[in-house]
Amino acid sequence: MPLPAEDHAYFLELQTRTGWGRTLARFVGWCLPERPARVLDVGTGPALAPALAARRGHWAVGVDSAPEMLAQSLHPRVALARAEALPFPAGAFGLTLASNLLYLLPDPLPALQEMARVTAPGGHVAVLNPSEHMSVAAAQALADARGLQGLARETLLNLAARAEAHFRWDAAALEALFARVGLRLTATRTAMRPGLLRWALAEVLP
Repeated sequence: MPLPAEDHAYFLELQTRTGWGRTLARFVGWCLPERPARVLDVGTGPALAPALAARRGHWAVGVDSAPEMLAQSLHPRVALARAEALPFPAGAFGLTLASNLLYLLPDPLPALQEMARVTAPGGHVAVLNPSEHMSVAAAQALADARGLQGLARETLLNLAARAEAHFRWDAAALEALFARVGLRLTATRTAMRPGLLRWALAEVLP
């Protein structure tokens, strides 16, 4: 179902006018390889992640299933595509990443399998999702502690509510999920004190 125009405006404001943009920048910096690589961002929204990767010297492209999300893209290379059917050949990228996407899918395996397929052996898949510590109560406590108001507070509480209704992963659960599609967990960490987000990096096995 297409997103209403106001949803696109919401995500564009989210990535450019709240702390989420800084969180995403830190995540992208954490998972990017040192040498220039081909980078794919799945579920890119307004395409901040590929724009950040390109600024660091990588060739990057973003895909999203909603055309409205790409209407005012922050990066010139974007394409309309579902995460479960990526329009790229096998092994096309050195890094494929997705932020706040997998946890929302009823079954994350098909999308994760596609991300692994389009990543070259020895390359990496990186994901950002709510951690095992995320909850509405924890998000409310963090929002109160930081004095968050408006969009920043609304976004955090919405993320927590969706996480409670869908998936929250610890390191062991992500390791098992990755193994099912031929990925080996190589690094993971939490972010957003007290660790409400989990970043994970996995290598594509030969």
